[in-house]
Amino acid sequence: MARLAGRLFQVDRALARALTHGFHSYAGRMHPSSARMAIATWSRPGQRVLDPYAGSGTVLVEAMAGGRQAVGVDMSPLAVLIARARSTVLGPVGRGQLVAVAQAMAAEAAERARKRIRPLIPPWAKGEHRRFEPHIALELLGLRELVMATPEDEVGAALRACFSSILAKFMRKAEWEDAPAAGASSRASAGKSRPQGGVAASAVAARRIGRGIPSHFFAARAEELALALVMLARVSPPGTPVPEIRLGDARCLEGLREEEFDLVVTSPPYAGIYDYVEHHDASFLWLGLPRHGARAQVGAPGKEGGPARTRWRADRKLWLGEVGRVAKPGATVVVLVGDGVVGGEPEDAAAAVGELADEVGLRMLAGAAQPRPPRTARLRAIFGDHPRQEHVLILRKS
Repeated sequence: MARLAGRLFQVDRALARALTHGFHSYAGRMHPSSARMAIATWSRPGQRVLDPYAGSGTVLVEAMAGGRQAVGVDMSPLAVLIARARSTVLGPVGRGQLVAVAQAMAAEAAERARKRIRPLIPPWAKGEHRRFEPHIALELLGLRELVMATPEDEVGAALRACFSSILAKFMRKAEWEDAPAAGASSRASAGKSRPQGGVAASAVAARRIGRGIPSHFFAARAEELALALVMLARVSPPGTPVPEIRLGDARCLEGLREEEFDLVVTSPPYAGIYDYVEHHDASFLWLGLPRHGARAQVGAPGKEGGPARTRWRADRKLWLGEVGRVAKPGATVVVLVGDGVVGGEPEDAAAAVGELADEVGLRMLAGAAQPRPPRTARLRAIFGDHPRQEHVLILRKS
């Protein structure tokens, strides 16, 4: 069993952008290889798979591709938006509409930008010159007007997700963060992301980008998403339902029945590493998404650089207890988690999960670990000589 756990770290870099995995960077997402292997090893087609920390939907996409019935929960409305865009295949008509509408919007926004027609600048956008070059901000605001005017149906949601996905490409500065890419080694971590204060590797900081380029990228992203959804539809066995994605809290899985799931695969937040909402601040702001619920995220950095020890332990016991409640007897629970900062000190995440598992009806079967060296000066100072690791933990419902 320990050897099986260790195999989840052996990622296939080619899968990082397979299906819809290449759409929209997202902080700390699980590598698709890890999700695929866990689902294939510990479940069968037709069974129900849960990810209570669904993020942008990697586990859900892999579950759908494998013919499983998937349910995901996340308290971030941005995560829910992206996960739905990545797993709602739309059908030929919907995909055609997505591409056609995006192309028309891009053409109109680019023409406005070239003619220097200024869009309405809402009060929240007045400080965005710090994040974008002025002409880029104006073009993006014009494009945003068109995107946000679309109906909030499946195609409209996909258009909003496409718009969100291009924001980081056109920001001024590249700023690195210690973004955990769960299940991925430091060498093969193609799913690793950067905060939305930065730019993609292909973009050069402070470079002058021509008018019309942001709009072109938006249309191209819609085309890429449509093609990726075609691939997801093709590989998913006939009759496989679209994943059910809920806005909710892993500490209280409302609406999910007891003993409902055959497998749980998840990567909970790494304590005190970074603020997930802050990481995607631009998307929340530009899409007008509420932050108040997402700000209650588990394990966010506090005044001491990490959550208070008592609160962190209570939160972990709550979500583990909920996993134990909704898992069927004998169901496997796969948890990918990294050592974090709790109460200003480093924590051994594997030991902490193991300590609580028995209390909530889960039995630790095996685990594997790999080094996850701190990437920032703050974390290096906190961990010092204490080795930091990332863990795969295999638990079983009693």
